[in-house]
Amino acid sequence: MNSRHGDESASLTRSLALILNAVPLAIKVRAMPQHLIVMGALALSLFLLALLGAASPARAYVGGEDFVPGQVVVKLEPTTGSTIVEINADYGLTVLDELPGSPGIYLLKVPAGSDTEGVVGQLVNDSRLSYAEPNFVAKTAEGDGVHKAWGTSDINGSSEQYAASALGLPCAANVSLGQDTTVAVIDTGAQLDHPQLAPNFEDVARYDFVDNDRNPKESRVGLDEDGDGLKDELVGHGTHVAGIVDLVAPAAKIMPLKVLDSEGYGDIFTIAKAISYAKSNGADVINLSLGSSHRSAMLQEVIEDTIKNDVVVAAAAGNSNTTVPHYPAAGNGTAASADGLVAVTAVDMYDKKSDYANYGTWVDIAAPGNDIRSTFPINLYANWSGTSMATPFISGQAALIHAVYGSLDPVGVETKIRNSAQPLTLQNLTYVGMLGTGEANVCASLR
Repeated sequence: MNSRHGDESASLTRSLALILNAVPLAIKVRAMPQHLIVMGALALSLFLLALLGAASPARAYVGGEDFVPGQVVVKLEPTTGSTIVEINADYGLTVLDELPGSPGIYLLKVPAGSDTEGVVGQLVNDSRLSYAEPNFVAKTAEGDGVHKAWGTSDINGSSEQYAASALGLPCAANVSLGQDTTVAVIDTGAQLDHPQLAPNFEDVARYDFVDNDRNPKESRVGLDEDGDGLKDELVGHGTHVAGIVDLVAPAAKIMPLKVLDSEGYGDIFTIAKAISYAKSNGADVINLSLGSSHRSAMLQEVIEDTIKNDVVVAAAAGNSNTTVPHYPAAGNGTAASADGLVAVTAVDMYDKKSDYANYGTWVDIAAPGNDIRSTFPINLYANWSGTSMATPFISGQAALIHAVYGSLDPVGVETKIRNSAQPLTLQNLTYVGMLGTGEANVCASLR
């Protein structure tokens, strides 16, 4: 579904219906001119829409939308000396937010009644801007409603799963447990007091960018934020991802940063804020088990800057079983290389590409992604499948490499991940050259 929202009539109709339904019956039946009722309701509806438009960008998202209606992201071209005040005056825009640590990058609100894509089309031709783009919606790879957690119980069993053996985790544990490293999990939040994870969360910076507070806990309420009839499909996603990091690097600290709602939706500007926060608060590795089919110049720039500041970024390749690049994992969409951004796809217990996993020359590495058992709210464990589950195995691996080889920069860390991988050619003749350098071997990468 393409989000062209210049015409807000559908939203206005819904708001009007809610307002009219809220009017007491005794008032409705009074002999009051109908046009006055409608005009008053319309005025109140427009007022409410204005309030909603000015709200925080981190809010509920409608499934299938490509971008947040009425919001654009821009970066000032520094060589022109132009200001955001000038840009806003010329286009009728207003500032919603400025990206911390990245001067000149702003989230702007378009004028009421304007077509978001049309405004972007005008801005991209303005020489005072380095770029302009919609505030793209991003989501977990498992946000399609097909890949859901299952087998929930209080039984862990993670030490028995095939993934630990495939990755050589028992061997790796004899070398390092990830002491003195920090992995930021940018996701749906986490159960911060989960018995297995509570020590990992101690004395680590944290933030909830959805509710704008310092308590990034998983949602526990029964919401249906995308209107698909299914409630809280992605509650537990962040907790599950964090548990996989803990499985690989149990002594590593985990920085929980919430950017996605309980349905697994968020936006690129909020994700960029979290990445900037992680960089500024001591993260050595950032895990992004999320993404979009749209390449964001802003998000790519923020990630590249983060890598330059000695932070490895691991990102999920996506679950659409396609070669179409998934961002931000795919970087600039070209062939993969050791650049500090690791695109992770998934394989099953037989070392075959998972039937849902994306693939292509832009993929860096593969890791187990099927039926992965990990931590889950509340104080439980569950199985989940997806490239979101494969990615934290690599984030944990990066933490271990950082702990053992502290002088390596992100490119050096990724080089070890790529060069130590086990070939997958024989099991995947159809996907030769499209599953990265092979399946990660954590033990081998520490030698």
